[in-house]
Amino acid sequence: MKTVLIVIILLLFGCDSREPPEPASQKVRPAKIKTLTTATTYQELEFAGRVEAMQTTDLSFEVPGRLEVVAFKEGEDIREGELIAKLDSETFLLAVREAEVQLKLSLQDLSRKQKLLAKKGIAKSIVDDAQTTFELMEVKLTQAKKRLQDGMILSPFDAYLSKVYFDNFVNLAPGTPVVKIHDLTRLKIIISIPETLMATTGPESIKNAWARFSFAGNKRFPITYHESSGEADQMALTYEVAFLIDPPKSINLLPGMTAAVTIGVNTSDPQSIFIPASALVSTPDDSLAVWVYDDSTNLVERRKIETLSPTNKGIPVSEGLAVGDKIVVSGASQLQEGIKVRPLE
Repeated sequence: MKTVLIVIILLLFGCDSREPPEPASQKVRPAKIKTLTTATTYQELEFAGRVEAMQTTDLSFEVPGRLEVVAFKEGEDIREGELIAKLDSETFLLAVREAEVQLKLSLQDLSRKQKLLAKKGIAKSIVDDAQTTFELMEVKLTQAKKRLQDGMILSPFDAYLSKVYFDNFVNLAPGTPVVKIHDLTRLKIIISIPETLMATTGPESIKNAWARFSFAGNKRFPITYHESSGEADQMALTYEVAFLIDPPKSINLLPGMTAAVTIGVNTSDPQSIFIPASALVSTPDDSLAVWVYDDSTNLVERRKIETLSPTNKGIPVSEGLAVGDKIVVSGASQLQEGIKVRPLE
């Protein structure tokens, strides 16, 4: 009976079809993976700003002459196409009239000679000369009309007249600025920021921005980033940054006014890396470490790190990790060297 029992036990163990335990290196463990980034801090920065027009233009005459009239006063609004100023037009009108007469006479002469040519009374070369003279008179009339038009300044857009440089009856040379106008359909607010902030904070870091004006109480007016200068002021070592503001209906914003600008930005320190406590494991010598994940092999490697005192953002790492590293932040205690990991969604 005892012999039979031993045989049965041997048969049972001999028939056990279970495979040997899977080597640790072949196991695949699920784990949550985190790609390390720099920590960001939100802060609101205050700057002094000045209002500028989106477009400011000095307008001038293209021909010389005596200023006859400026149709608007400083501080007035002008519609696109309206006459702003004009020169004494008498000389220009006479030139147009003279060109018109010369053109008429040259046309009559051309017609007479063409009839003679048809009767073979003159040579074709004489008609060709008359044709050339007629075309030259056309050009002369066009030039005279253009000079008459150049003696007037029309507004190129809806504008605000901020400056009139001369009184009436002053003789002006071509290109001499006569008036300054601004396009106030949109306004810019210019601030100057230090080079240290320019180097660490880009437009994508700006989360919100607003402007306040002393004459409008504490009301906030939203502004949006527009552009920044490419070169620093050599004396102040600051860069100009422009924001756009839609002209408020409640106040009359004009170029040159001052504003208090607040910008909410997320700033980052490339040296600051924080990890959760769940990512920490120990080494045989009781040092702190984390499991670093290699997504090309799905393997993990234990890496020693140096940490600082924990904060509400996590545990700051001073050595051992870099931005872009991928670490295991959940299930770290279940891993071992060389094990494969399946990242959890």
